[in-house]
Amino acid sequence: MDPFLLLFLVVILVVLIFRLRTTFRKAKKFDKSDQIQRQLAELRKKRDEDNDKDSV
Repeated sequence: MDPFLLLFLVVILVVLIFRLRTTFRKAKKFDKSDQIQRQLAELRKKRDEDNDKDSV
């Protein structure tokens, strides 16, 4: 195989690997933000329930 062609294929492979890696990292961060939003919603609900009990 031509060395230039081999080098070109290796470069393409490396670029694809890094692109996949960054995609999965972004996906993990997105999942964490969903979890954080859920926890905040639960805390707000709990706070509202506590405020309702205090006002009664």
